[in-house]
Amino acid sequence: MTQQASGTGQSVYYAGLAGVVIIIIGALWLLFSGGDDNTETVALPPVILPTPDVTPDPAPTLSEPEPAIIPTESPVVAQVQLEPAEPVIPEPVLPPLPALDDSDAMLAADFFALNWKPGLAGLFNREEMIRHFVVTIDNLAQGQLVAGHNVLTAPASGYQVENIAQDRYKVSPNNATRYEPYIQLLESVPVRQLLALKQRYQPLLDEAFAELGYPDLTFDQRLRQAIAVLLATPRLDADVELTRPTVFYTYADEQLEALPEAQKQVLRLSPAQQQRLKALLTAYQQALGN
Repeated sequence: MTQQASGTGQSVYYAGLAGVVIIIIGALWLLFSGGDDNTETVALPPVILPTPDVTPDPAPTLSEPEPAIIPTESPVVAQVQLEPAEPVIPEPVLPPLPALDDSDAMLAADFFALNWKPGLAGLFNREEMIRHFVVTIDNLAQGQLVAGHNVLTAPASGYQVENIAQDRYKVSPNNATRYEPYIQLLESVPVRQLLALKQRYQPLLDEAFAELGYPDLTFDQRLRQAIAVLLATPRLDADVELTRPTVFYTYADEQLEALPEAQKQVLRLSPAQQQRLKALLTAYQQALGN
């Protein structure tokens, strides 16, 4: 069914109504006028209509508005129980950082206040802590190990190997025990706590790194590079063979021996320890924003 526009329908309606009215008026006119030419015309006296007595209505009087009724009782106000606001605890005001040369005492107090595993914090070197850490990170980023700037003390026992043939060796399974305290030490403090401490001493870290002479590199960039180098250490599940051409053991596989010293140090850990170390390094990498 199609619909007609309202304007057009109303026009047709009113036009038809006007036609009906005209027809009715015409019929009445014919009825009362005789309408027949043979009928005599009778003159009717004029009808005089009485003049209506039109008395003007008195002007309306404006009544005064009734006074508003004001309730005598106070309206009921809903009472909202407001919870007490939590007290604002101001952040503690930290003392200013000391000079880099005098930073060991304050750093040690803050550093060893963290929740290190009991009995293992003594593995850290407490002298020139910031400079040793910065130099170690710089060398790790280049795949190197540096002597004389140890962040951690060396294990008490020596590197343990097993002799399997003439001038052929493999890493002893007992060697993992040598490094287990260090892995547990690094795992004992949450990443966020160490990063908060790093942020606190960031100016001194940057100052120590500037002493190394890298005008186009920041310490944080170097730290990310060091983590990336360690994470790139290949995973070895099987026992690898060692040889001893001199007083030091070397990998019989030339490709493994060609790895950076930092990565070969990671390979000294057991496969399970390597996995734990890489998980920890990945957490720091993500926290630092890659």
